[in-house]
Amino acid sequence: MTTITEQNATTIPWGEQGSLELELPDSWTDVDIFWPDRSGTIDDYPAALSNALDHPLGIAPIEQLLKPQSTVAIVVDDPSRWTPVREALPILLKRIHALGVARENITINVGVGRHHAVDDSSMRKRVGDAIVDNYRCLSPPVDDLSQYEDLGTTESGVPVRVFRPVAKADVKILIGSVLPHLQAGFGGGYKLIFPGTSHRSTLGALHRSGLGGNSDDAARLLGGDPAKNPMRKAIREAAALLPGECVSISHLLGPPGEVFRVLAGRPDPVLEELTTEARRRFAAPFTKPVDIIIAGNNPWPGDPMQSFKVLLQHRAAGKPGGILVGFFWTDPVELDRSFPVAAMRLIAVTGALGGAVTRKGLVVAERAAAALGRPGTFLLRWARELVVNRSVYVYAPTLHARFGSRLGPIRLYGVQSRLWADIAKKVGRESAPSVRVFPQGGLSYHPERDA
Repeated sequence: MTTITEQNATTIPWGEQGSLELELPDSWTDVDIFWPDRSGTIDDYPAALSNALDHPLGIAPIEQLLKPQSTVAIVVDDPSRWTPVREALPILLKRIHALGVARENITINVGVGRHHAVDDSSMRKRVGDAIVDNYRCLSPPVDDLSQYEDLGTTESGVPVRVFRPVAKADVKILIGSVLPHLQAGFGGGYKLIFPGTSHRSTLGALHRSGLGGNSDDAARLLGGDPAKNPMRKAIREAAALLPGECVSISHLLGPPGEVFRVLAGRPDPVLEELTTEARRRFAAPFTKPVDIIIAGNNPWPGDPMQSFKVLLQHRAAGKPGGILVGFFWTDPVELDRSFPVAAMRLIAVTGALGGAVTRKGLVVAERAAAALGRPGTFLLRWARELVVNRSVYVYAPTLHARFGSRLGPIRLYGVQSRLWADIAKKVGRESAPSVRVFPQGGLSYHPERDA
């Protein structure tokens, strides 16, 4: 952590390679900035991945798991992540084919969960033309129950319905990464199947397992121990019903192109090992709550829902009644990956009145959805925790151009000077609020309490 008066402290990453200067009011002098630890990136990724496959954690190497007649389902995370899937697949497939496994016995599956389905263009961008042209590459249809294998129900009542090509494969190989997650603590591991390649009824039940309490719980599970996480417990119970072997290839990432570690092995030991390092690198020190939180969405590629989750990842750093400020670079291609544009337009047209109604209505809507067991309950919880007892301002030129100045209670800006002018009015032009900046909010997070 450093003060914002130091060189380049006001510059945050913006877009794929750019940067943006924060034009903070001169009177704001009590400002801290937290950067995640990005030291020690891997220089030779192919060698690191090969070494991980040679020495897996808690399971035999794939050479001992596969036979020539084996069926293999490779599950990769969806295009909103920046896992080096294109680099990993050729290395992995070469080893699989060396064992005599035929191409027709291999599927490449994208763990989309409830996100946007992956079309041919997105699939080619994700895994490469050569993979698409030579293998069955599949995006699970989240609502078509006929495409899923019913594996039963867990003790806690979660229906386990998995995309059939994944469920039926002798060996499942998961290629993903570990990033902070509001309910699962961190992403990665079995989460690529549960909920990544699960039916909507399964993913809804899994996400609801990560909800608890009445309010202000956004950071309750964030960055926590996977062994104690209720959503992870539900995922482990579901995974116990999964036939065949499962191998995880998981990464600890910086921005695109930066890999700190890659491990292979049984999903839970790999996840435990990487989350320990992720907490060291990404968790902001627990300090006195501040008046204003500023968080950029880098290195997320611009998916609006993931960007708003970045604000929730740092919400615990601020005071109740304080201000959250998001700086969201948004790739137009990612605009509706996980939240429909039509729904955002509906929220936008309600304006300021809709914002006031939304603050009160979200509580009622969430309780009703929970009572009915709706899959979207967790989205309503996140929305409520974001805006209730907080003022939310977002600089996002793409969102502003598409939806105008509001998304319900959230104010959108396309010009930075107007953003700061309105916030200055809110806090008082001559005041010196305490401010904390998280330039790479897609990597960092702030725990709810001191660990």
